[in-house]
Amino acid sequence: MRRALVLALCLAASAWALPAAACYTGLVLIPTTDVTPAYTWAVDLQYQGYSAAFRTDALILNTEVGIMDRAEIGLDFDLTSEAHADRRALFNAKLVLYRNPESGVALAAGLTNYHTRFAPVAYLVGSKDLGAFRLQAGAQYDRDASRWDGFVGLDRSFESGWSVMADYTTGEENFASAGIGWQAAERLGSLLGAQWPNGGGPGV
Repeated sequence: MRRALVLALCLAASAWALPAAACYTGLVLIPTTDVTPAYTWAVDLQYQGYSAAFRTDALILNTEVGIMDRAEIGLDFDLTSEAHADRRALFNAKLVLYRNPESGVALAAGLTNYHTRFAPVAYLVGSKDLGAFRLQAGAQYDRDASRWDGFVGLDRSFESGWSVMADYTTGEENFASAGIGWQAAERLGSLLGAQWPNGGGPGV
């Protein structure tokens, strides 16, 4: 079984002093109930490749814009090769449907990988702050495959700027993953993750 390494470098640009970690509103693979803060533009540069050779098999530029404090929209650009030129820009959006800071419960819905050439993926995710860690769980609908896949994840952030996370998505062609993040500066962060295919094939 081969595993793929994912490295994401995040930069947040804003008129306000806000953390760069907000540019990645998910764990290694699954979405969360977080959204990019209002009036913030976030840029996430993602490298992906097999750990055996440390080569880059994918290069993706993700961008997000926070709308008020409950929504975000963005465009993801696949810069991997000219073979992807016809479907290079992908739209995504997320809306927080419910948030209760006192109970630590939130619910969000979103759409990702939207393009005119193929069906997008819709998802619904809920979260609960359990103190020692935060639980994320939800489901995503793959219209091309006409099925729902469930996902679950855990994450925890530390005052030192480090964070750890792990997630799993059902389905033979999906993955389990684990990662570690580091907030290097107020507006700059990074995430290193590894993913393992459920079906035992090579990572993506």
